[in-house]
Amino acid sequence: MSSRKPLIIDVGAQSQNTPSSFAEKERGNATWHTLLSSPGTKTTSLTGGIATCPPQGTLALHRHKQAELYYILSGSGEVEVEGERYPVSKNNLVWIPGDAEHGVFCSDNELSWLYVFPEDSFDNIVYRFTSEVKGLAGKIKSKL
Repeated sequence: MSSRKPLIIDVGAQSQNTPSSFAEKERGNATWHTLLSSPGTKTTSLTGGIATCPPQGTLALHRHKQAELYYILSGSGEVEVEGERYPVSKNNLVWIPGDAEHGVFCSDNELSWLYVFPEDSFDNIVYRFTSEVKGLAGKIKSKL
């Protein structure tokens, strides 16, 4: 039987922890704190956290099968979805369809956003970065 109790997280306290980031610089320089993700939290159905991108930073173009929701907490920049860029700033909500190519491009100030996936665990999100997929396709063709 599942618990019907809420989970309340002190986001300010969590932000003191070292954020996650990609080791590969081609994937961008955004960082994130995953706040809801099973089994680390006793939650189901949703995974979420807060991502931050430095001035002029990026989260490189990528895809994953799950739809994603961004709620812009601060700053401004652009979100690219399927080749079209959209300006975003504080209090904007962005819904990104599943498997849509997308990325984040920051302006002259830091951009922070809440992200949410319809998954129990962040481990279920498989990022497929456009630059890596194109590079792999070239290697496969050269061997044919």
